[in-house]
Amino acid sequence: MMKKQNEVASEDIEIKKVAYFKNSQQVLLLIILIVLFTLTFFCSLFYIGKYYDAKLGANDVNKLIEITTKDNNILITNNGFIDKTITEEDTKYNKEVLVEKDSVVKFTTKKTAKNDSVTNFDVRYNIKNNDFENKVIASTNNEVLVRFKYSYDNKNWQYINNVISTSDSTLKPLMGNYYDITGLVTNLKVATNFEMKNKVGKTTTIYWKCETLLKNIRDNVGKNITAEFKIDYKDE
Repeated sequence: MMKKQNEVASEDIEIKKVAYFKNSQQVLLLIILIVLFTLTFFCSLFYIGKYYDAKLGANDVNKLIEITTKDNNILITNNGFIDKTITEEDTKYNKEVLVEKDSVVKFTTKKTAKNDSVTNFDVRYNIKNNDFENKVIASTNNEVLVRFKYSYDNKNWQYINNVISTSDSTLKPLMGNYYDITGLVTNLKVATNFEMKNKVGKTTTIYWKCETLLKNIRDNVGKNITAEFKIDYKDE
């Protein structure tokens, strides 16, 4: 009888060992799965972050530029990356799409400067992709128009209304100060050697804006324009 009880007890111990072993395996497997999931999750976040950083870096090249000299401090903020594809949603309530972007120059002359200061910069609108069909005759009825303006107080604006040079041609202003860029892939030289003057101890700020107008959008769903509106500092 005692022997039989010992055998039963021994079997119970073995069963418990097996159960404990299986349970330990399941716990270990669960821990491994949690660790793998955590590693995968953070690796994914890391690479996604790098991807978007790279994308934003490519799109917003030199977004913030600061130039410091003996007498001056110049801060240029470029927020002019344009990447617009016309969607079905755009066409539900509108016939046109307006994309506005801005860039700013803040020019400070130090109190220690002996004389008033002058600096120069270029304003560019670089078209990288343009799916719209190029038209022989420039017109405000065409699909892609753009205009440019600047202000010293961010309230009162002056539109650019002169002939603009491109990489291989020139563009004339149309009604409403618009330029027809339908189908063009080129670099618009909006302003060259634009001069800013500043008195000792003073700060002057110029705000620049571009307005890209996409028209007849219901006939152009899926088409894209990619461009970069920016201010380039001219080395003194």
